[in-house]
Amino acid sequence: MKVYGLIAEFNPFHNGHKLFVDSIKQKYHPDVLIAVMSGNFVQRGDFAILDKWDRAKLAVELGVDLVIELPVAYAVEPAELFAKGAIKLLETANIDTLVFGTEQQVDFDTIVKKISQVDGTFNQDYQQSSALNLTNYYQSMGIDVSKLPNQLLGLNYVQQIQKQALKINVQTIQRLPSDFSATKVRHRLANNQSVTDLVPELTQKLLVSRPTVTWNNYFPFFKYRITSSSVEELHQIYQMVEGLEYKLKKEIVTSDNFEQFLEQVKSKRYTMARLRRLMIYVLLNVKADEINNVYKNTYLRILGFNKTGQKYLNALKKSDVNLITRVGKKENNILDLEIRADRIRQLVTNQEENFGRMPYMKGVN
Repeated sequence: MKVYGLIAEFNPFHNGHKLFVDSIKQKYHPDVLIAVMSGNFVQRGDFAILDKWDRAKLAVELGVDLVIELPVAYAVEPAELFAKGAIKLLETANIDTLVFGTEQQVDFDTIVKKISQVDGTFNQDYQQSSALNLTNYYQSMGIDVSKLPNQLLGLNYVQQIQKQALKINVQTIQRLPSDFSATKVRHRLANNQSVTDLVPELTQKLLVSRPTVTWNNYFPFFKYRITSSSVEELHQIYQMVEGLEYKLKKEIVTSDNFEQFLEQVKSKRYTMARLRRLMIYVLLNVKADEINNVYKNTYLRILGFNKTGQKYLNALKKSDVNLITRVGKKENNILDLEIRADRIRQLVTNQEENFGRMPYMKGVN
């Protein structure tokens, strides 16, 4: 049985994603295609435009057999930890092949082996390194990630597979410069422009009928969070380092919106993406022990599936895998951080994200 896995945010699901999924099926003919997808928060430190249930529905309707949620503890992290969590879930789901999109066809396996053999720099703490230094280091190894996000993620996926000595093959689908992008879709939406030429019809329908959210919706809650917290309380937030809590307290007073606040806080040392992730941690009041708890307790939260995915789930149930399809008292303890994060989203959308919610099921009786 050929079990393929992919890692995505589908924020939102656009025509490029549809082309990617179709290309996997046409080129590799997997028996089952599994997607690990970020939940309601995404890697760049932002809110998913559509919630995880709508995005899972889109994925299943448009070609994916089974959608598994990537917990916020992994989803809102730099590339290395994002990849680590996603690969861990796909390995738990027993995939045999990972497939990802790439802007350039390079030998990821050889490059990662070369990096790991040179020195320990590749395993450095990225949180203490500038993006420029990291980019220059990768370039010295023969790969340019400066404007190629899929290259960077692919590099990290392969690194995690090698570091964990996993029996997962790697295949790629080349993305062309003319491919559609989620960034372009979000930009148009932010400017009240049509996206009908960029997304499938079902995505368009959901974007029109569902509340879409951005940081602007949550800035009042965010401002209250910083204003009402002491410096000591802010210092306990995950990844709060080097006295940034003082800077946050100072700049929030004169900030009228989220982007203005970021501009006032940013420095050469911290990338904007890192700051945005930190602000998500602040809003959600995330502590290091909560992140570590997720890392230590692996589970597969199922968001959607079709008949093929259902058959595969039935096989997984026979193995020692912690599958979650609904939230009860037991799951409430496991999903504590996820539930709190989703309830913050619910402050604006008024849409329950966990209790009483079932996976989207296509063609399943």
